[in-house]
Formats: sequence, C-alpha cells, structure tokens
Amino acid sequence: MLSSKTVLVVDDEPDNRDIMRVIVEEIVGCQAMQAKDGQEALAAISSHKPDLILLDLMLPRLDGFQVMRILKQDERTASIPVIAITAMAQPKDKERAVAAGAVDFIDKPFDLDEVADKIRSYLNGASAAA
Repeated sequence: MLSSKTVLVVDDEPDNRDIMRVIVEEIVGCQAMQAKDGQEALAAISSHKPDLILLDLMLPRLDGFQVMRILKQDERTASIPVIAITAMAQPKDKERAVAAGAVDFIDKPFDLDEVADKIRSYLNGASAAA
C-alpha cells in the first residue's frame, strides 16, 4: 500500500517541488516531504527516513552528488533509493550520478506520467534501473 510511503522531493525551484509534490500525493498517493537544498534534505532525512528520494543534482550549498555520497556512507540511509532529477543530459553526468548512488534519472523538463511510473516502481521494490 503506497499511502503509507513517504517520498522526499529535493529541488531549489519552488515550482518543481510543487509539481513533484502533486505527483507524489495526488497521482501516486503517497506522503511528500520537501527540501530546497542539500542541507535541508539531510536534516529532513535525519528526522524522518523517506522510502524514496527525488533529488535535483544542481542545488545550492550541498549539491545532489554530495548529498548522495553522504547518504550512501551512512548505513541508516544507504538503502534509500535516490532518483536523480537533472537537466544535465551528458552521459558523463549520469555516470557520475550512478557512481554517487542514483538508481535512476528523471530528465528536466519531466513527463508527469514517467515520474509517477518511476515513483511507483521504486516504492514497489524495483532494483537499480540506471
């Protein structure tokens, strides 16, 4: 049952956070947490461990790559799947994100159905698809 699941949306753009929140809550039917940068994301995770993280890679203070490295080094958070949200389309950027811990990608601008499908898939136990 997905209604008991929580997804953390991390993006410095309020409009993107709002769109992702609507997808998570109204389309997928989960709870959404939000953070505007990497430091806020880590603080949110320490108080409530989400089931999935949608993480923008280009963030102020701590970028998405740094956040993933921190999460993967901590045994309490290493198993949380992270889907990278990125406008960076170069294969080397995606390789770098996989090396940091991303299990999949959502390209900006994003497709609502694709985002909802990926969220459902990972919340239902999909393994790395990146």
